[in-house]
Order: sequence, then structure tokens, then C-alpha cells
Amino acid sequence: MYLEDIPLGVKSDLGSYTFTEDEIITFAKEWDPQPFHTDPEAAKASIFGGLVASGWHVTCIWMKLMVAARFSAAHADNEKQGAGVSPGFLDLKWLGPVRPGDTIHYTSTTHGKIELKSRPDMGILQSFNEGINQDGVRVMSFIGQGMMRRRPKGE
Repeated sequence: MYLEDIPLGVKSDLGSYTFTEDEIITFAKEWDPQPFHTDPEAAKASIFGGLVASGWHVTCIWMKLMVAARFSAAHADNEKQGAGVSPGFLDLKWLGPVRPGDTIHYTSTTHGKIELKSRPDMGILQSFNEGINQDGVRVMSFIGQGMMRRRPKGE
């Protein structure tokens, strides 16, 4: 599959994940050791009024689910096409707290295409990615960018 074969506006369901207190604390102690992520008692006095997951944790779960979806048997050709290589992301937003027991549902919607003048054999597929909690509230979003091969001229 080439960049030209990907339609825009297609929404992919990546799955859901329920955050536990233990996982929130373990992740945060290693990667984002702020008291409102690591200490339930100290978190009560924070702006959040209780323990919340690091935004990085919420985003890492999106990545785990995206990789599982992208490299499933149904999408085995993605690896051959170079899918997964990214020049970065845009407009990351952590829009609401994720608390222990919250279940976040993740999706990715094809959003845009960029042709690369410096690499005419490659392009960038942009996707709008989001996490929605069990109450229907968006808690995370960003624009992802993935490199993809372009159809060879004359093919």
C-alpha cells in the first residue's frame, strides 16, 4: 500500500485501556515523578484533588495500541512499506485528567498527506489521534505523522 492509496477521513479503532492506581504510580515514578502522579495522599492537595496519570503515560498507551493495530496480521504489509517511521507529531494536548479506574478509548483518523520534495519516493500521512474516557470526554489528542512510500512513477 502506498500513500496515494490511503483515503482521508477513515477512523480506526485502536482499542481501550483501563488505568489502575498501581500502573499510574509505577509509570510516574520512573518517567514523570510529580507528586500528583506518584503519591495519592499528596495528590489530594494538588490542583487535581487526587491521583492522575501522567499525560506521557496516556500517550504511551496510545502508542502501544497503535503498534498492535498497525502490525496485526491484517496489516502485515505495513512493515514492508516502512510504516511506523515518524518525523514527529504536532499539537499534543492533554485535555483532562485520567484517574485510576478510567477507561480510555483510542482512535486514529487519517487527516492529511504531505508530499516530500526532498524525498519524492516518500510522503507523510497525518492522523488525528485521540483518547476519550468512559464519560465521552476527550482527554488527549495530537496530530501524528508517519512516513510512507509513494507509488513509483509509471506504476
